[in-house]
Amino acid sequence: MRLLAFLLSVLIIMAAASPAPEAPRKLALVIAIGTYDPSTGWNPISSINDIKYMRAALKAQGFEDGDIDTLKNEQATKAGIVAAIDRLISRAKAGDIILFHFSGHGQQIFDDANKDETDGYDEALVPYDAKMRYSPGAYTGQNHYRDDELGEKLKQLRKVIGKDGSLLVLLDACHSGTATRGQQMSVTRGTDEKCEPTGYTPPASATRGGGSTEEGVFDDKTLLSNMVVISAASADQLNYETKDADKNGVGALSYAFSLALAQQQGPLNYKMLFEKIKTSIQSWKPFQNPQIEGNTNQQVFGGQFIPTKDIVRITKWNSDKTIEIPRGTVHAIAKGAKFSLYPVEVTDFKNTKPAATGEIGDARMVSSTGSITSEMPDKTKAYNIVFESKSFGEMNVVVKISLPEAAVAGMIKGKLQSYNYISLDKANADIAVTTYKDPKTNEQSLQVVAVNDSILWEKPWPANSSNVLSDAETDAIRDKVKEYSRAQYLRSISTPADANVFNYVQIEIIPGIVKTIGGKDTLIVSKTLQQMTNSKGDICFKEADDNAAENEGFIIRIRNLHDFPVYLSVLDIMPDNSIGVTIPDPMDDNKTAEDYKVSAKGTYTTMPIKLYPPYGKDFMKILITSQAMDLKAIQHRSTSRGAGSSFETFYNESFKDGADERSRGPKMSPVKVDEVKIVGFTYGGFSGGWPAARFFCFLGALPLAREHEDSRRFAGMII
Repeated sequence: MRLLAFLLSVLIIMAAASPAPEAPRKLALVIAIGTYDPSTGWNPISSINDIKYMRAALKAQGFEDGDIDTLKNEQATKAGIVAAIDRLISRAKAGDIILFHFSGHGQQIFDDANKDETDGYDEALVPYDAKMRYSPGAYTGQNHYRDDELGEKLKQLRKVIGKDGSLLVLLDACHSGTATRGQQMSVTRGTDEKCEPTGYTPPASATRGGGSTEEGVFDDKTLLSNMVVISAASADQLNYETKDADKNGVGALSYAFSLALAQQQGPLNYKMLFEKIKTSIQSWKPFQNPQIEGNTNQQVFGGQFIPTKDIVRITKWNSDKTIEIPRGTVHAIAKGAKFSLYPVEVTDFKNTKPAATGEIGDARMVSSTGSITSEMPDKTKAYNIVFESKSFGEMNVVVKISLPEAAVAGMIKGKLQSYNYISLDKANADIAVTTYKDPKTNEQSLQVVAVNDSILWEKPWPANSSNVLSDAETDAIRDKVKEYSRAQYLRSISTPADANVFNYVQIEIIPGIVKTIGGKDTLIVSKTLQQMTNSKGDICFKEADDNAAENEGFIIRIRNLHDFPVYLSVLDIMPDNSIGVTIPDPMDDNKTAEDYKVSAKGTYTTMPIKLYPPYGKDFMKILITSQAMDLKAIQHRSTSRGAGSSFETFYNESFKDGADERSRGPKMSPVKVDEVKIVGFTYGGFSGGWPAARFFCFLGALPLAREHEDSRRFAGMII
């Protein structure tokens, strides 16, 4: 017995002395090039602004300062990038979690000796010292960082961290794209110009992998770590920058990635992360298509993702009346947000009186300053901060006016400068007011054009003539700018999937065949989403033809699992920036918003929805609120309502016309996150198959959605 006790004690001592398994480290390499060597020919971009967002996002995820290596501008030559990746490989160990991030220009370059590209061109990142143009004997592409070279380094890194490691690659650049007028007013990353010798002809035999026997970067899945690559745009697109809450230029992918992580309160895999990123980018730039490669079902950062807590502590007291709070604009906290302070032992916030209340006076990227608006609490005690209202952020638009006629430009500025949400002549413009000469007809016009090249308004504007605008015409320009601003803001707002907002309401999309019976459209056949999905993964519907016996369409079914009623509204934001109220039914004068109530524990099914022109990308927004919103009456100006939800207040203010002085000066009222559930999806119209066939497709998976578990009972999708 004594021997047994002795052996047990020895084993216990040995176990205590043995080192605990080393936790995986989190390492990152962040590369940002905003200003290139002047001799290279590359325009400056806002990449340096991306660094603060990436560092904040990574530090919140447990990356230590010393484990985030950063290369800026002249540090990021090709040799500097290769050396930094080599350092990362030498530091990495089995099981580590790695992030590689590049913000800068990208370009297609003639294929080298590998002959491994189907189109005869390599995609390449553009380091600080890479020239835009090929020059025989001087520059032949030696400083471009080709995808083959990067792939080999990433393969080495994957071998080091092994199958238990995790590697995320973010490329906030692009390699090609068709030149657009939008480049003249909004900063883009990449160029349509290829780096190639004069007269270069891609070899006819060039095929992916055809000239190389080396394994691709995604091979050896059982031996190498899981890797996911997210790119800001598809291979044939330019990557447009966007603006942060302070209206500074930022990379669309970098900013969307930071927002997605900061606002996620539960587990997260790469598929959901990408849908969040894609939703954000396409709400800012509807024509841009982010891409993802790799195993998207794995958990972000190898399961080491740290959800953002909704309840936080005070960072510090600045004075008797102001406090610092570790939440900011990336967490959907804006100026004016209300909060309460509760003792840390309190968990029932609904039935407990707060120790104090306050309001945000200054919201920064990841922190805010709040003022106590009630009686002061005891500063020696610890408090939790509970936000009563977060917002979807502020509506804002940047307009660049470039006209030779100073008087005309002044008239337009005078019409626009009264609106606080309109900024004039700043970088990264959303809209340009400029002249344009048609290269075919040589005729010149004055145009109001959006960053995606869509013309919002135009008028003949002959060169060398005394051109003027009437007051009615400047009013029309102002109204088009307001219309674009409203549509763009509505495109950008959606409720995160994990948000605790009307989470007892289920939204189901059911596609199928619609037939008019007795003057009423009826869904006669339900289909699965798989049956409506094309080879690209988009859910498609054939354009409706009112003369046809049957059409394709879908219904929306709402299930309310709560003891209180909710109300349904649906908006369609069209490519021309007009907004259609789908629900309440604009064609039925006998129905009001009250008729679209989903009763407690009840179900509501809409009439079938069929899709018609205009073509382009449409955004449909499904809105769930606790009060009825008569958006149809507001839009038609048959009523003007300020009460009700914050969304209804915003919608009312945004439709006030220029003659209403109340529409001037103050910023638009923010839409509060907790007052409305907003589920959006995008669909686009195009021709296909044969000339008579036109389709509308949901572009990508319906956001934040999942297939219903019982496909035998439900043909649609629960959101």
